[in-house]
Amino acid sequence: MRLFLAIIYCFLNLAGCTDAQNRSIVATARENGTVTLDSFTDVHMGRAWFECKASQSGRCYYAVFHGDAQVRAFSLPVAETLRLDNLPAGFSQCVAASASKVSADCRAG
Repeated sequence: MRLFLAIIYCFLNLAGCTDAQNRSIVATARENGTVTLDSFTDVHMGRAWFECKASQSGRCYYAVFHGDAQVRAFSLPVAETLRLDNLPAGFSQCVAASASKVSADCRAG
């Protein structure tokens, strides 16, 4: 029975019928061998947990996008997490160690 369910799940996955939001996003930056930014985002079933692990400024600054439109912006102090529900499927994010306005491609602008 497990094999049968695994095969069905595989076909559903190939057809795009599973939750595409289940993913992890890691953002790490180093300068001269020192970590200047370390962020981890875990997405499961429409819920996202954002975690600021390290930042040279003491905060991680996030911008969440759906396509080119920014849907949320926030910051977290190091060692803090935030759970957000109902983010758009396939959202993208930009994270930085300093506050600045960014576009969906994470370029300052």
